[in-house]
Amino acid sequence: MKHILLCSAVLGLAAAPAMAAPHTAAPTQTPAPAQAETNYPTATFMGAWTVRAEVPAFTVAGNKALGPAARLLVSVPEVFAVTIGESRFSLARKSGASWSGTQHDTTMTMTLISPNAGHILITNTNGHKVDVPVYRNDP
Repeated sequence: MKHILLCSAVLGLAAAPAMAAPHTAAPTQTPAPAQAETNYPTATFMGAWTVRAEVPAFTVAGNKALGPAARLLVSVPEVFAVTIGESRFSLARKSGASWSGTQHDTTMTMTLISPNAGHILITNTNGHKVDVPVYRNDP
């Protein structure tokens, strides 16, 4: 009798995993498609960009070069130039919607959000930062 109980206990344990609920894999989540960054042409960046109508505008012009030699030439309004210590920047294309350049210890990055709205970030190696949302102000 002892052997029968032992045998049935062993068989019962062997059958338990088979009787358990089948293993189901966690549902796989497909990653959301990455939003493609808009590739704005150089001409879209050029013009006058301001925070408000009463504040002087950042003036952006482009050189005639194409490809990697293309540059945006940015004139900084005096109200910001006094704070950051630079009045002009030469920017090179960083991505389809962003240009960046460094003058001395100060870096300016201009990013477009749309053809009429952008963002200028000016940082200095000493930690000083100017973050300016800008809007097209062409006449």
